[in-house]
Amino acid sequence: MSRSVRLMSASACGVRIAWAALTGETRMRQRWIVLLSVLFFGLLSLPALAANAPSSPSEVRVGVVLFDGVQIIDFAGPYEVFGNAGFGVVTLSHDGKPVTTAMGLTVTPDASFADAPPFDVLLVPGGDVGDAQKDPQVLSFIREHAAGSRHVLSVCTGAFILAGAGLLDGQQATTFTPRIDELARQFPAVNVIRDVRWADNGRIVTAAGLSSGLDAALHVVARLKGTEKAQSVALHLEYDWKPEGGFVRSRMADRHVPRSLDKAVEWPKDLAMSQEFSLGDEQQWRMRFHVTAGTTADDLLQRIAKGIASLPEWTREPGTNRWTADKEGRRVRLELDTTAGSSASDYRLDLRVATTLP
Repeated sequence: MSRSVRLMSASACGVRIAWAALTGETRMRQRWIVLLSVLFFGLLSLPALAANAPSSPSEVRVGVVLFDGVQIIDFAGPYEVFGNAGFGVVTLSHDGKPVTTAMGLTVTPDASFADAPPFDVLLVPGGDVGDAQKDPQVLSFIREHAAGSRHVLSVCTGAFILAGAGLLDGQQATTFTPRIDELARQFPAVNVIRDVRWADNGRIVTAAGLSSGLDAALHVVARLKGTEKAQSVALHLEYDWKPEGGFVRSRMADRHVPRSLDKAVEWPKDLAMSQEFSLGDEQQWRMRFHVTAGTTADDLLQRIAKGIASLPEWTREPGTNRWTADKEGRRVRLELDTTAGSSASDYRLDLRVATTLP
């Protein structure tokens, strides 16, 4: 074979090798493109698949007892906490029929007492509990399901229901601040405590009023899933949760306003008095009332002063409408004043309380 022929053959062979290499590289590139396309579109479809996938049973089950007169925030607040923690929440009434809350909202429960499964957490909210705390069906259901629950949580006056069921005998418990004394009177076997947002007995947790239910529910989440989980739920809810307790309503200065004053004063029979505001902190508190009565502002102040004079702990400062008392290691000053309104029988009554060290 001549040199030129051999060169041509070698050139043709090189072209075939180069073409083969190029073809193989192209096929490899095509396979990578196909693979990446599959992965890309597969990832895009994951959210849709997850959304349509059947949900697995929740690891923690929560039962919420509802009744006519229930306070909305007492069950709705903890419901949000437990739901965002991934717990399965079921609402119940004794017959499964709708209930009317204290604010008039109609709520349809998920099930009746008879259809209720076992629960890990049993939530008993408060509100107008006068009937519920004496209802044999409610009390029997709570006793039965509390026995098998890991935690029982009451919110606000829900503590009265737990106490009525006998679950708080010998236990520490708290409730809505204005009704703490009433809880102690009705249930002397309960160790009623103040100045806390919740009381934890290990298995039974009682929360103070209203928003305290959020704190106590987060506390239960922390007990079951860890503090980090509870903190992440609080962050999602944009709630400033303090595991150690935080704001305590019963520590506010209005606790020094004499509760027996209402009975000590001989109020005018035609008196109409509505509260315009009540606010303050631990050191001072202000209340204002709109008064309509046949009696003048000066006469009303004299009636109130006479009532305060019957309370032995208060001492009047001569020539003033100010009184002082020593309470809880502090000096408490109570002051009354009036502001003229549209007529002599229409005016404002102001009450101020301030506390200082003696």
